[in-house]
Amino acid sequence: MKIVFYGAGNMASAIFIGMIENRVVKPEQIYLTSRSQKEKIMFFRENLGVNVSYDDTELLDGADYVILASKPQSFPDVAKRIRPHLEEKTKIVSVMAGTQIKTIRRELKTENPIARIMPNTNAMVQHSVSGITYSENFPNKDELVELMKSFGTTVVVEEEDEMHNITAATGSGSAFLYYIYEKYAESLMDLGFSEEEAMFLTTNLVIGAGKMVEDSELPFSQLRKNITSKRGTTEAGLEALDGEGIKEILSRTLYAAASRSQELSKDDADE
Repeated sequence: MKIVFYGAGNMASAIFIGMIENRVVKPEQIYLTSRSQKEKIMFFRENLGVNVSYDDTELLDGADYVILASKPQSFPDVAKRIRPHLEEKTKIVSVMAGTQIKTIRRELKTENPIARIMPNTNAMVQHSVSGITYSENFPNKDELVELMKSFGTTVVVEEEDEMHNITAATGSGSAFLYYIYEKYAESLMDLGFSEEEAMFLTTNLVIGAGKMVEDSELPFSQLRKNITSKRGTTEAGLEALDGEGIKEILSRTLYAAASRSQELSKDDADE
């Protein structure tokens, strides 16, 4: 199998590192190209043993998959590079947020099978939750799902428009949680903890809570109730949290991200 990555940013590198570390593919089956990140892809060549090339003929010769991981605004230029060398057997997989299958097809001027995936950088630790949607002519969908299992779990999205919500929920979701952890650590500093102590406490709270969620079959609500005694400290804190409208804040956050994904898609369609 030959898998070619156009782009080597955080998302792309999370994917191919996950594939390699889980031995789904060998390093020599991965090809990287990125004109804006030359030092980075040379680092990956030296440390992972992947291939690096700027020759599109070499890159696309016999390629089974092309992973489009460039910035959406750079895609028209990338498409010009790919278009003359694309083979009929090659399947196109896009991780570009907001870029629709019809736009990819239009820019590449191809009828090749196309899939869109929306992973997150948790792929680096094989815990991405990725949404995936396919063009109608995409063959052997199970093979792509198996490749994606190397860096996490997969949710198949039947209607492409639903990818906007997946983008908000999982593509951006880790950043929202990191922001909450960041503010929690800052609040601990307000209580008098040093920055080092606040980071240590927050990090281990996050890890411990994650393990509890992973190892328990209980819902979040029950895990919360299990440590909330009547008129106790936890109850007092939760009442303050509810008073700030935490659910409404999170709903607005996800809605804003999903709406932006829709806007990017419309901008893309208008070009």
